[in-house]
Amino acid sequence: MISPGSTITGDKWIERVSGGAWLEEERTRFTRRTFTLDAQDIQRLKQHIVRLGEASGASRPPRPPSTFAAVAALAWTCFFRCKSFASDDDDDMLLFFFTDVRDRLDPPIEAGYMGVCLWPCFASLPARELRGEFALALAVAASAVREEVRKMREVPVATWGFLTSWWAGRPMDRLMNVSGSPRFRAYEGADFGWGKPKRTEPIRMNHDGQIALMGAGDGHGVQVSVSLLQPAQMDLFKSHFLDLLGLTKNN
Repeated sequence: MISPGSTITGDKWIERVSGGAWLEEERTRFTRRTFTLDAQDIQRLKQHIVRLGEASGASRPPRPPSTFAAVAALAWTCFFRCKSFASDDDDDMLLFFFTDVRDRLDPPIEAGYMGVCLWPCFASLPARELRGEFALALAVAASAVREEVRKMREVPVATWGFLTSWWAGRPMDRLMNVSGSPRFRAYEGADFGWGKPKRTEPIRMNHDGQIALMGAGDGHGVQVSVSLLQPAQMDLFKSHFLDLLGLTKNN
C-alpha cells in the first residue's frame, strides 16, 4: 500500500525493483501513438474474448472480462507480436499493472481515506501462448490478467517482499508496463471552467513497452497511449491492433 500523500507510477516501481539501469536509454528515441476505442469497440472486444473462451471447451461459461482486462490483453498481444524476441517457447512474457485494493484490506479502509492504495501485479505467459493463433492469444492474455487480479483479491498483500526476488533475472525487454485505468476520467478532471479539453495526453511516456490508459473524451470509450523504442515496432503494433479490432467486428 502506498502511504497517504505519496505517489508512485509503474515506471518508478519498476525502476525501484530493477535497479533502474534499463531506464537510462535516450528517451527522445521513443515513438508514441494514441488509439481510441469507442464503446462499441470495447463491447465487441469483450464479446469476442467470451466467444473464444466458449470455443475452447471451458467447463463453465466464461464471464466477460472487465474493460481493463480486455484492453490490456489487446495491447499485450500486439506488443509481443511487434517485437523481435529471441526467446524459447517457455520463456516468460511479462505484464505489469496496478490494482486498487482499498475494498480488499482487513481492516477495511475508511470511507474518508484520501491516499492512494494500489498494489503491483505481474502477469506472465510463456512465449508459445502469445505466439499462437492471433485471436486465441488475445483470449489467453485476457485470462492471465483476470487470474492475476483474482489472486490479488484473495490475499491482497500476500506477496509483500516477494517482488524483488521475483524480478531477479527477468529480461526487461519482455515487459509491458500498463499505467492508468479506463476509469481515470482525465478529460473531466482537466475542465478548469472553459469546458473539456480537445485532447489530453500523458506526458510520462518515455519507456519501451509502456501503455497508459484513460477514459476517452466522449466519456464512454478508452484512450490507449503506447510508447515503443522503434518506429518500425510501432507500425507493427498499429497494424496488429487495428487488425484485431477488425476481427472482432467481423464476428
